[in-house]
Amino acid sequence: MSHNDPPPSRRDDQDDRRISMLPTLRVSTKLGQILRIGASDGLDTSNPAHHVVELGETSTKPPRRNVPFFLSFNDLTYSVVTRREMNFTTSFSRETAAEKKLSNSKILLNGICGEAKDGEILAVLGASGSGKSTLIDALANRIRRESLKGTLTLNGEPLESRLLKAISAYVMQDDILYPMLTVEETLIFSAKFRLPRSLSGSKKRARVEALIDQLGLRNAAKTVIGDEVHRGISGGERRRVSIGIDIIHDPIILFLDEPTSGLDSTSAFMVVKVLQRIAQSGSIVIMSVHQPSYRILGLVDRVLFLSKGHTVYNGSPLNLPLFFSDFGHPIPENENRTEFALDLIRELEGSPRGTKSLVEFNKSWQTTKNSRNRSNSKRLSLKNAIRASISRGKLVSGTTSGSVAIFANPCWIEMMVLAERNITNSKRMPELFVVRFGAVIVTGFILATVFWKLDNTPRGVQERLSVLAFAMSTTFYTCAESLPVFLQERSVSFNKLASCPNSTRACSGLNEKAKEATTLERQMAQEAMEKEKKKQLAKDMTIFSPT
Repeated sequence: MSHNDPPPSRRDDQDDRRISMLPTLRVSTKLGQILRIGASDGLDTSNPAHHVVELGETSTKPPRRNVPFFLSFNDLTYSVVTRREMNFTTSFSRETAAEKKLSNSKILLNGICGEAKDGEILAVLGASGSGKSTLIDALANRIRRESLKGTLTLNGEPLESRLLKAISAYVMQDDILYPMLTVEETLIFSAKFRLPRSLSGSKKRARVEALIDQLGLRNAAKTVIGDEVHRGISGGERRRVSIGIDIIHDPIILFLDEPTSGLDSTSAFMVVKVLQRIAQSGSIVIMSVHQPSYRILGLVDRVLFLSKGHTVYNGSPLNLPLFFSDFGHPIPENENRTEFALDLIRELEGSPRGTKSLVEFNKSWQTTKNSRNRSNSKRLSLKNAIRASISRGKLVSGTTSGSVAIFANPCWIEMMVLAERNITNSKRMPELFVVRFGAVIVTGFILATVFWKLDNTPRGVQERLSVLAFAMSTTFYTCAESLPVFLQERSVSFNKLASCPNSTRACSGLNEKAKEATTLERQMAQEAMEKEKKKQLAKDMTIFSPT
């Protein structure tokens, strides 16, 4: 610590004075106003107002106190309506409306409870179809609230939908990126969309550069993303770019749907290591993991095991041996705790009673544990916590606890960014541009030679009408070439519409449709997987049945 730096206690007092100087506004506070308040109080605003923790950070300065955030969810229950197969019996059976509703519904989440704190990583584990992705979607407000029961609170206060989307980010399982943009360009376009206009271009650029270092992408910053045709960055780097796009505004809560799926052990460990650094900077990180390795488990602070929509364990991974020992199934020495737990859960699911005994034991075990570890520690209110978080450098898209800004930028700026991104992406594919331009030139040449030197007779007038009809039909034929581009843009748009709260003004009305499409696609995939399992089981029974 230098001689000019104040001691930690004085620095904390200065931070508290800055918090008290922040105005209590009834309208959305812009980020520029917050930065000007900090500058007037001696806060250095030459660097971007973000606390960035780099992978190789070895600073000897004491870390800043994180603003305490506590996310709690209780009794989350979610069910969907399934399609019934029509047959003669069901067509003429007399069932009440309630019976039909119960017979047509499938419970995906059943009384899920848990908590997550700032500076920690909560990992949701379970087999395929256990409800991991559904729980992440429920917490991130990506499913319809009418179908979801239960409470979701932050610092003990109900979390509204608009506020949640403004202070959180969601990273999907699939890396949906523009293949012909570089890593740096992808993050720059994300910064132009998500960061408010009051933040200067130099500060946005500095934020992108700091984020590239934080994600460990400096060596790949000038490399294109790539796809099946064009070679680009690796799978682990693509996943980190996807994370960087959604944390460009430094959210308080970060949701991730299986960020390590499809990656090797080293790449998966690097991704979770980045998430640990993000959590240590003052964020709540909640992710779903299929089967983490021993090294990844060491980076996780809390785990939540699910089995067919029920909670079978919720707590620290260090308490797993004690939990299963009390349950009567001690974990052997030198055994991976998560693998043992998942194998035991899978074995119980195949038994006649299922995991009911484990679910009931977890409830009693959690009740005993919570009664022993109950604390009455005081926490900041949600309003003061968000204000304090912004004053300490967390960029929350210009959000205060009073109200939430709907859009970070006006419509014309978003249109300019979209046009710039489209032009940049098209310039990287010259062969496609040449083909389209050549088709227009050839079509024009054919029309000019066929209808050359038309006279002014009635026949010439009729032929001129034919020229117009031919030209219009040719225009519609060339539009079919844009269908592949539309499919690519559709996936990117649905992803960003569902996860980005304050951009894409022109298409903001599609947010609910994007949620419904995501949930419907996941439901259809689960139904198809279950049907395939039933067919395989019937086939195996036919093979091994006695003749």
